[in-house]
Amino acid sequence: MKAALLGSVLLFSQATGAQAGLIDDVTALLDSHERIKAAKADVKSAIANLEVARGGYYPTASVTANVGNENITTVGESTDTQTSMAQREVDISLTQTLYDFGATAASASSSSLSLDQAKVTLNQTRQSILLAAVSAQLNLISAKRVLDFQKESEASIKRQTELEDARVQRGSGFSTDVLQAKRQLAGAKAQRVTAEGALRQALNRYRAVFGTVPEDINSLEIPKISTVNLPATEEDLVAKALENNPQVKIQTIVADIADASVASSKAAYYPTIEASAEQKYKRDVGGTEGDKNERLIKIEATYDFNFGWTAQNTLLASKSGLSAANARLKDTRDQIEEQARNAWRALITARETAEFRQNEANIAGEFLDLARKERTLGQRSLIDVLSGETAHINALAGAVQAKTQTSVAALNVLNIMGELDMSVLQ
Repeated sequence: MKAALLGSVLLFSQATGAQAGLIDDVTALLDSHERIKAAKADVKSAIANLEVARGGYYPTASVTANVGNENITTVGESTDTQTSMAQREVDISLTQTLYDFGATAASASSSSLSLDQAKVTLNQTRQSILLAAVSAQLNLISAKRVLDFQKESEASIKRQTELEDARVQRGSGFSTDVLQAKRQLAGAKAQRVTAEGALRQALNRYRAVFGTVPEDINSLEIPKISTVNLPATEEDLVAKALENNPQVKIQTIVADIADASVASSKAAYYPTIEASAEQKYKRDVGGTEGDKNERLIKIEATYDFNFGWTAQNTLLASKSGLSAANARLKDTRDQIEEQARNAWRALITARETAEFRQNEANIAGEFLDLARKERTLGQRSLIDVLSGETAHINALAGAVQAKTQTSVAALNVLNIMGELDMSVLQ
């Protein structure tokens, strides 16, 4: 039994192969997940909105055509006149904004920043899906290993309980040992049920991420997490997180957009200067028979003033929005620093715990070997052996779980830095 259990631990701790199956599954997931589809659609929308904003730099052509019946009655001092004609008119104009005191530039800048925000959000979504996928597979494999341990333990305790019960029936055993063994068996069953529940939850999580459950959990590849990109110190992690974390980037862009909004609001205090050229073709218009052509080229300044002080209130609102965005950016940076430090501490704790758990499993295994030998010599009771076996099983399960927590902690560190990508599996 010990050899089988140690084999499971070694299998868990030494992933082999190129992980082609997992890489293919995750790659497909990163292309098909609904959240990623939505983020990609947001990027396309932002690209289109940027082109709309840049349209302010280009001239605008306008064509208006109309046809109708025009009746004009003129009442004069000496004579009255009345005309009725089927008038026709085509107006063509071309207008180019020459200067608007930064309004168009602010709009284009805001749209460009919105595109950057959409791209960062897409990257953040990819990282969160990758983190969820690899973590789901790690936890599922771990839960299955722990359940296997508990089943082996339950079967072994049950077998030894039956043997001790047979000894009692022959008059060579102790009834108290049988009762203690049954108590150990009840405890083993409880742990097996708990492990089954944990496996069911891990399966549910796997299904939620991948949309399906594996036919054979034992065939799943154990993700081997690359530690190449992990920072060397906690301060390195904090510095990289504050620079590259998607949440910080997004909130920084939000503040920049608010700043562009202030610039756009200031432009409302100034006129808009435009150049335009117009061409009008008229026939039987204005009570005059025949064709008439009109051409006009001009430069004009337009200034709109609202007596509700709209320009001033808009600027005040934009400045308040900028202050709020800067405050949220500061708060986001504080939160990310906290998360980075916690992620680093979780990684260090997980590494140390995994080392101690593995050492504990080794010691428990050695004790169990000696206890079984002493049992055959009559120097140990059955309860000592069963207690040693339970301790060994719990230590092996703890070693597997600690190994999983170490890998997940490494993934979280890369995620908080904004550097979690497919290279973590290669």
